[in-house]
Amino acid sequence: MLIQFKRGNKVDLPILESGEPAFTTDTKNLYIGTGTENVQIAGDQTYTHIQSVPAMVWTVTLPEWFKEHPGVVITDSAGTQVFGEVNYSYPVVTLSFAAPFGGQAHFN
Repeated sequence: MLIQFKRGNKVDLPILESGEPAFTTDTKNLYIGTGTENVQIAGDQTYTHIQSVPAMVWTVTLPEWFKEHPGVVITDSAGTQVFGEVNYSYPVVTLSFAAPFGGQAHFN
């Protein structure tokens, strides 16, 4: 039996059919499709939350596939690293800061 994988750059990865595998040649990650999303099953698992509306408290719900207790790096809209309080109650992560701002939270 021959199993074929879709392969290519992550940016070009389509939504895979249920059970369909794919490998991203640029990020070296393996995915399996559900028919509605692609679930990463190998490689570095990362998730980026984009906070477009400035807030003192960011509430992030991690994707179902993100089962780890992740580390997080927070950056403001200029790309400067910001520090705050991080509280985990899987799958929800609450990030609290001294002043409101928008930016990104990078989980890994």
